[in-house]
Amino acid sequence: MENMRIIVIGAGEVGYHIAARLSHEAHEIVVIERHPEVVRRVEESLRVRVIEADGSSPRALEAAGVRDAAMVIAVADVDEVNIVACAIAHQYGVATKIARVRDIELGEHPILAGGKVLGIDLLINPTQVVAGEVLRVIKTTGAAEVADFADGRVQLLGVKVGAQAPLVNRRLRDLRSVQASAPFRVVGIARGERLIVPTADTALAAEDHVYVVSRRDVIPDILVLMGRTAAATRQVFVIGGGRIGLEVARALETDEIAVTVLERTRSRYDELTRELAHARVVHGDGTDVKLLVDEDIGSADAVATLTDDDPTNLLAGLLGKRHGAKKAVSLFKRQDLIPLVGSLGIDAAISPRLLTASVILKYVRGGRVVSVFELPESEAETLEVVVQQDTPAAGRSIEALGLPAEALVGAVVRGDHMLAADPDRVLAVGDHVILLALPRAIPTVERVFGL
Repeated sequence: MENMRIIVIGAGEVGYHIAARLSHEAHEIVVIERHPEVVRRVEESLRVRVIEADGSSPRALEAAGVRDAAMVIAVADVDEVNIVACAIAHQYGVATKIARVRDIELGEHPILAGGKVLGIDLLINPTQVVAGEVLRVIKTTGAAEVADFADGRVQLLGVKVGAQAPLVNRRLRDLRSVQASAPFRVVGIARGERLIVPTADTALAAEDHVYVVSRRDVIPDILVLMGRTAAATRQVFVIGGGRIGLEVARALETDEIAVTVLERTRSRYDELTRELAHARVVHGDGTDVKLLVDEDIGSADAVATLTDDDPTNLLAGLLGKRHGAKKAVSLFKRQDLIPLVGSLGIDAAISPRLLTASVILKYVRGGRVVSVFELPESEAETLEVVVQQDTPAAGRSIEALGLPAEALVGAVVRGDHMLAADPDRVLAVGDHVILLALPRAIPTVERVFGL
C-alpha cells in the first residue's frame, strides 16, 4: 500500500490505536480531536500531526489537508460527527471514507443505506462486531479466541495449553506425525507477557496461550491435543444487558440456546423483558454471589460478562467460574489488563477496541487483505492476503519470500483446499495466504504481497 495522507477523526481508544498502527507503516497521519487532554496524549506519544477541533468542522478538515487526503477514518465518540465528517470529505473528493456508528438503529436506517447515500464506503457498528466475536468464542467451547479465514474453512484458534495436554514439552518439529491426521500450524505463543513467533525448535509448555491455524473440521481434534475439549453450548449466562448483551442474547435465542440475562439497571431490565422473546431476564448485580448461585450460574456452559465496567466484568466472570460455569468470556476496555486476566481464570478476554480497529485496518489495506485479526496479548496481526500477479510473492516459495523472523505463514488456501505452509511451497496467483506478523514485520509483508 502506497504511503498516503490519512485523516483520523477522534483519538479515543479506537482512533488512537488506528493512528498508532498506520503511523508505524509510514503514512502521513493527521488526527482531529476536540478534547485538549486527549490531544496532549497523542502529541506526547505518537508521531502524527494533531489538530484540536471538532471533526465535523469543514475548517478543521481543510486544515488537516482534506483536499489531498486519500482516506478519512471517523471514529469520534459522537455518531453524527462521524457521519457529517465523511459526508464533507466526500464533497472534497476523498476516495475512502469510513465511519463508526454505534447506534444500530441509526446505522440501519434507510436514509443512510449503509452509508452509500452520503458517500461513506464503510459504516461500521462496533456492537455488531463485538457481539459476533463473543458468539464465536462462546460456541467454540475450548478456545479463547476464534477468527475465520478463507470464508470459514480455516480458523485461527487461541487456546491455553492444559497441564496434561499430549503436546506439552514437545518441540514443534516433532509434531509432524500428529499433524498428518489433524493438520495445523502454531503461529504464535503468548508466554507470560510476551508473544513468541515460534521456530521448529520451540517447545510448548503448560499454560502457554497458543495460536493455531487449522481447517475448521479438525478443530475438535486440535483442542484435545491442547488438553481441551469441544462440547455443544446449550446454556449461556449473560451479565450486562446493554447493546452488546442484547445483541448476544438475541442471537442465542435464534440459535435456540437457553440464555439468562442479568441486568443491574431497572429501566434497562424493563426494556430487555420487552425486547427478548425467550430469554430469562433477571434484575440484579452481576457481582452478587447469592443471586448468581440462586439463578444457577453454575449450570451454564459459558458466562459472558458484557458490562461497561472492566472490574465488574472481571469479578463477575471469576465468580461464574468459581461457582461452576464452564467458560468465562469477558469484555475489557483496557488492553493492558488482557494479558493478566487469563492467569486469574478468565478463558477469553475480548477487546472492543481491537476488534473494531481490525475491521477498519482490513478495509484500509484494500481488497488484497481479506481478513485481519489482532491478537489481544500483543500488537501482532493475523492477516489473510491474496497473492496477486506482478507481486514478489507470485511464483516464489515461502522460503524465498525473505520474510523476517517476526512473520510466519500459517497456511495456504488454494481453491477449496488448505495446503501446509512448507518452506518449499510455491505460491500461485489467487492463493490465500494466512500469516502472523508483528508490527515491525508489516512493511515487509506489504512489500512482498503488494499491499
